[in-house]
Amino acid sequence: MLVLVISLVVTLLMPPSFRATSKFQIKRPRPVMGIGTGEDVVASSNITDNYIPMQYSVLTSSEVLKVVSKKLNLAAEWGMTDDLAATNLAGMIKVSPLRATDLVDVIVSGPDPKLVQNIAKAVPEAYKQDREMRENRLVETAIKSLQDVLREQEDIVNDKMMALKKLIAENDYLPSTMYRSGDNRSVMTGAMEDEDFRNSKAQLMKFEKDEQELAAYVAEVQRLPDDKLMDYVTNSDLLNAEILAADSLRKTYQEYMEKDKERENLKAQNLGPKHPKMVALQETANILKEKLNKELVGLRSSLRSKLEMVTASRVKWAKIVAQKEEDLRRHVMKMPVYEQTSREYDTALDQLKTLDARYKDEIARLRVPRESIEMYDNPLLPTAPYKPDVTLNLAVGAVAGLLLGMGLALLLEFMDTSVKTMEDVERALQVPVLGIIPKNVPILHSAGSLGPDAEAYRILRTNIEFNKKGLEEISLTFVSGSAGEGKTTTLCNLAYICAQGGYATLMIDADLRRSKLHRYYELDNEAGLTSYLLEDYPLEEVIFQTPVENLYVMPAGPVPFDPSGALNSRKFSELLQEVKQRFDIVLVDSPPILGVSDSAVIVSEVDMTLMVVQPRKLPLKALLRQKQVIESVGGNLAGVVMNNVDITSDHQYQYYTTYYSYYSAESGASGGNADASSLKKAERSGKAKELAATQSNDNEDLY
Repeated sequence: MLVLVISLVVTLLMPPSFRATSKFQIKRPRPVMGIGTGEDVVASSNITDNYIPMQYSVLTSSEVLKVVSKKLNLAAEWGMTDDLAATNLAGMIKVSPLRATDLVDVIVSGPDPKLVQNIAKAVPEAYKQDREMRENRLVETAIKSLQDVLREQEDIVNDKMMALKKLIAENDYLPSTMYRSGDNRSVMTGAMEDEDFRNSKAQLMKFEKDEQELAAYVAEVQRLPDDKLMDYVTNSDLLNAEILAADSLRKTYQEYMEKDKERENLKAQNLGPKHPKMVALQETANILKEKLNKELVGLRSSLRSKLEMVTASRVKWAKIVAQKEEDLRRHVMKMPVYEQTSREYDTALDQLKTLDARYKDEIARLRVPRESIEMYDNPLLPTAPYKPDVTLNLAVGAVAGLLLGMGLALLLEFMDTSVKTMEDVERALQVPVLGIIPKNVPILHSAGSLGPDAEAYRILRTNIEFNKKGLEEISLTFVSGSAGEGKTTTLCNLAYICAQGGYATLMIDADLRRSKLHRYYELDNEAGLTSYLLEDYPLEEVIFQTPVENLYVMPAGPVPFDPSGALNSRKFSELLQEVKQRFDIVLVDSPPILGVSDSAVIVSEVDMTLMVVQPRKLPLKALLRQKQVIESVGGNLAGVVMNNVDITSDHQYQYYTTYYSYYSAESGASGGNADASSLKKAERSGKAKELAATQSNDNEDLY
């Protein structure tokens, strides 16, 4: 609430502020120059992926805002310099780009609606003027650079042309080895000379091969005798078919062999050598043989002649090949120089023509106006202030106050060292939690035994039975660190449940300083524990029967001068031993253990001690101190009772008190109300007046 009130006051004190917005698109600039492919001879604009975001900062740069200040005469109106006026404008302007677009909102805020409209209108105009000025400077620089490149390229072309003319003049044969084609471009070639040389080389190799074969034939023919030469000629396919002598020799030899076969056939017919057929056949064979001898001589001569002709042709072609090889070598050595020089000249000339054509195109393109922005929404005159927003400020104040309150609550919770759950108690004290008593439990003997409240004490009674170490442990006391944790109420209700369970139960009020048990059962406190200890009253005169069957009470009696001394006596120990012989269970009420020393005496005498702990009441150190006191006097800390637990809002205890849901239907049907206050229970039992007075005075000890 404090933060909300502060938000309201601050909102009412804030001066009104108006806002005007202009929306426009920032366009990417076209490249200044784009000559060439791959490498630009003239630099283009430095456009990167961050160009548009960079322009958002340019919109609020001092150069642009100075233009706005001069245009609107803000420096004179505000009584300051242009630099200070630009700084003041930067605080009034907010640039808000639209996501995933090139659109941007320029938002101007200020106390004067007309002024913010004029500023919102002047900012894009000033940006456009500044950007055009920068781009025009860049264009002029680019044109000058392009002119310089053209002049340099012209010089390069002139140098290449002079070098080509000088080379032609120094080598007269070059013009005869080249031809011109299209655009006065010289093309050099050595393909013709190379092909001629290869053809001549092939012809020479053919003659060399023929010469080698014929030389081998001639050597073989000269070496063999006539009879073996005939077999070589007729059977070998190595002789060239073009040698006619060899062909004629084969035919003659074939005729001779046919005649020889006819002679063998005649011999087979038993014709003698003198037979006319035999004689005629012999004469023909002799003629053929003589012809063979002549043809053999002619063959040798023909082969030698052909070998001489092939050798002469081979020598001739060897000279031709040598000459052509020399011509080709000279051509190969001289022509690359000319070709390289001519190629460099042609390349430089082509580049010059390309640059000249592109230069004319760029000049024409650069004369086209460049658009830097495109307006979409012009600023309107604001009719109402946008700040302060009362609803928003109050909502923010409420949320901030809520968060601050929650944070403060969490801080207090973090700083709170008290125990909160039964797990905290068991982990710190290393003893079990024997019972969980809900909040607002009344005195059961006045409210009745039905309902979930009574069941909580039945569970406590059962857990105490199971945690006893022996049958002789029948006396116990409840202790707490401070008053108001409910140990007396817990003791009364547990005694009531034990009595209903058939146990002969005795309650001893050992809280001699602030005794209360006699009030709950409408008894006098004139005789009691102190009467027995200090005045030797008989035991029968200080123990009283209550309206509840099996339930007995020993009141505290008159308050002694030294309560601790009265308890710390042998007679109190004898009393406990005596009543343990007569009753099934003895419950001793005691004062807070950290407040007075009486409880330490009681703890040292009883068999079991139960610590009553109220969640979120005492810090953990107080519980540890209680345990230390109990153990230091030799007491037996059997467990802990969690009292006054709000099981309806504290969900961590609901798992241990599910009997409430089990009893809910029965309690509604019977008309009983186990959750009613103790005052209402007392009214139904006729003790409303006394119990109301008791609760008004001692409420801190009931719960």
